[in-house]
Amino acid sequence: MAVFLDTGFILALKNKDDKNFAMAQSWMKRFLKNEFGQIYTSSFVFDELVTVALVRIKRPDFAINIGNYVLKSPRINIIGFTNEDFNSTWVLFQKNIEKRLSFTDCSILVQCERLNCQFLATFDKHFKGLITTNLA
Repeated sequence: MAVFLDTGFILALKNKDDKNFAMAQSWMKRFLKNEFGQIYTSSFVFDELVTVALVRIKRPDFAINIGNYVLKSPRINIIGFTNEDFNSTWVLFQKNIEKRLSFTDCSILVQCERLNCQFLATFDKHFKGLITTNLA
């Protein structure tokens, strides 16, 4: 069993102005108590995370702090993207083009399957029904 952290979840976790801040804090406490097993995110999510923090939130300091939080966390495992992950993500992206899932979102689904993650920590409603358990 494992949990995968999505971009929006991590942003909410560290941004007190986010409407999901309290919920993210509450869930992360449970994740850190190992209730759901290993905690994962990916290099693609990391890229999206620091980019959104810089471009949308427009706070370079926040982008650096949130990036360092993920990188320095002893519990969050950042996984890379294999060639097989890439190819599977491209297939899934094309298959779900009408659902307008981003390539990164499709990569999350592929990596969750590979890692046997039963829980996706996300507030994005478009994941509903695509993975066993999520916050949306």
